[in-house]
Amino acid sequence: FSDPFAAHHEYMRQMMRSFSDPFGRDPFLSITDGGERTVDRRARQDSQVALRGNRRDADFGEPFFAMDRMMSNMRNSMLEMQRKFDDLSIHPDAHTFSSSSVMTYSKIGDEPPKVFQASAQTRTAPGGVKETRKALKDSESGLEKMAIGHHIHDRAHVIKKSKNSKTGDEEMNQEFINLDETEAQTFDEEWQKEIMKFK
Repeated sequence: FSDPFAAHHEYMRQMMRSFSDPFGRDPFLSITDGGERTVDRRARQDSQVALRGNRRDADFGEPFFAMDRMMSNMRNSMLEMQRKFDDLSIHPDAHTFSSSSVMTYSKIGDEPPKVFQASAQTRTAPGGVKETRKALKDSESGLEKMAIGHHIHDRAHVIKKSKNSKTGDEEMNQEFINLDETEAQTFDEEWQKEIMKFK
């Protein structure tokens, strides 16, 4: 196999290069997975230049047209990149790491600030081994949640905890997927043994 991250590095390199030439060629149409042939790439670039030449007047006539097109192309590129990572994560010999997070903050007058945070992470290793982590914190409701899941193929043990700092309520649940509760300790030991192969 070639370097599984080569396409991602090429994508990032091209995107960074595009920032130095914002009014030149469309940076998002030139992003590839690195597997194209030069002739195909050149032919497509020539057709893109012709298309831009015909639309140049439209871009100046409609000031938001170029921004809409750029945002649409960026969204499509991000969806394509996510699809490629999803494809990679099901490859039996792949190590993957995926993470996403969001945070919002608002403050009105003398009220305490309202902060909302959520995150999700997934790690995979060869042999169908996976770890998932999810967390949420909401200052307005006082709710904090966390879930950690250990997976081997179609079996999983997920521990979920929640706490409300305003009411004092606390809760812990365990979810067993294709497992009995009596198999939890054996499964956790098997998961740890599988993970140790890669440390």
